Amino acid sequence: MNRRTRVNITVDEELLKKAKTKLDLFGGKLSTLFNAYLRDFVESMDKEPYANKKESDIKIKELEKRIEKLEGRK
Repeated sequence: MNRRTRVNITVDEELLKKAKTKLDLFGGKLSTLFNAYLRDFVESMDKEPYANKKESDIKIKELEKRIEKLEGRK
């Protein structure tokens, strides 16, 4: 059995309401949704081992830009 850890996160209130509304349509749980996205993120990052560092650096910069946009820093 997997150990579970409680995590406190801050999310956009309107987006959370919309997600909960859609989850309620089929009785889904918010924690299941977050676990699925975390699993997908980890698996996608593990999929492509980069042979050359330059390509890896480009992907990291791209990911940093996406995170900044999501956090509203840009």
